[in-house]
Amino acid sequence: MEDPLKELYTEHIDLVCRQYDAALAALAAQGKHYAGIVFAAGGELLYHADDQPIPYRPTPHFARWAPVQGPDHLLIFRPGETPTLIRVVPRDYWYEPPAPVDHPYPEVLPVEVVATAEDAIDSAGEVKDFAYVGYDLEVAEALGIDEEAIEPEELMARLDWLRGLKTPYEVECIRLAADRAAPGHATVRSGARSGHSERALHAAYLAATAHLETELPYANIIAWNEHAATLHYQSKDRGDPPLTANLLIDAGAEVFGYASDITRTYPQSAAPLVFREIVDRLDTLQRKLVDAVRPGRSYVELHEAAHRGIADILHETGVLKVSAEEAFERQLTDPFFPHGLGHHLGLQVHDVGGRQAAPEGGVIDPPPRYPYLRTTREMAAGQVLTIEPGIYFIPLLLEPHRQGGHASAFDWKLIDEELIVCGGVRIEDDVLCTEDGPEDLSRPAVGGHRD
Repeated sequence: MEDPLKELYTEHIDLVCRQYDAALAALAAQGKHYAGIVFAAGGELLYHADDQPIPYRPTPHFARWAPVQGPDHLLIFRPGETPTLIRVVPRDYWYEPPAPVDHPYPEVLPVEVVATAEDAIDSAGEVKDFAYVGYDLEVAEALGIDEEAIEPEELMARLDWLRGLKTPYEVECIRLAADRAAPGHATVRSGARSGHSERALHAAYLAATAHLETELPYANIIAWNEHAATLHYQSKDRGDPPLTANLLIDAGAEVFGYASDITRTYPQSAAPLVFREIVDRLDTLQRKLVDAVRPGRSYVELHEAAHRGIADILHETGVLKVSAEEAFERQLTDPFFPHGLGHHLGLQVHDVGGRQAAPEGGVIDPPPRYPYLRTTREMAAGQVLTIEPGIYFIPLLLEPHRQGGHASAFDWKLIDEELIVCGGVRIEDDVLCTEDGPEDLSRPAVGGHRD
């Protein structure tokens, strides 16, 4: 029986080869000639003045070809040919060699195994007329590649653009990463009911998803109460929370180099009714925003729709005393929702190409009101995007409004006495844009806060 993943991966390699053939041909038509591309996984880096390595991650453009563990590998791409993977497996007794991965890449790509980075360079052959993609400049020099051919801007723009459009294989990897995260989220939710510490919940997440800390696609956020108001909170207190009002978990998983990125907010026994209502209403809004993911639609407009929906919630729950329209026009939603609606997702959690104007390059800057919006590119079939609206009660952002001209628009008593302690709410799913409508890759696995 044919392995479904192998079939998807074979098609993926075929499509990526054709894409990169076309990219090199387009550059040649502009007078930029490259005989091929060397994709370098990258070498191991050490902490300053130390012999301990920084946790290693391969160059993402290399990782698109194969999920090979460890540093120093090379992939040699020549137009019209199947790429050759040069895998470095050191002969060593100090450290364990990189473990093989249960993945069909050796059945699809020609693989040459060597013992050292120097052997990999020797095995690459004549590549001085190639472009080089990677951060290890000494390797590029050893290969004889011209300095101007190291990550040339016009090539990288095309490669970044293409990574924004996931192949079916890549989509399946992200779906599997969401499946892998699901038992971790369930375990944390269960532990929250018992009031376990952030650190204990984090440890339980790692065990449930079979991850080491360094294997996570990003540092988990597990935040009790006021900690949920820090957007990238990472401290993970050891002590059990004295009050269990709210728990926010933002945690993903990794499969074959691809990430999931999922956030849930769980009001607990001490949460006031108004906060529970805010969480329910934000979940409803998030579902509407997911349903609105369509090819050809502006992601900036979707972000603005999130602000308008949040204005409705803040007005209807009494947090803001003015109408939703007035709240939006006076930018009163901004301190409650200070980040972008989401981002591209793939080999990197904040994947490349989100603000890119065209395959040739260029940048679409976000509107001045929304400077942190990571995605301004028009939505297209094949993109995987996070949809993650939030409502937070952040003293740092609210304080300027207490004395300003908008102070009377806020119910400060409600904010201070009932909502500050809850920190905030964020709900995030990973969504594939298709011609037939959105496909939520994470909600089926993880469920919602009501499930």
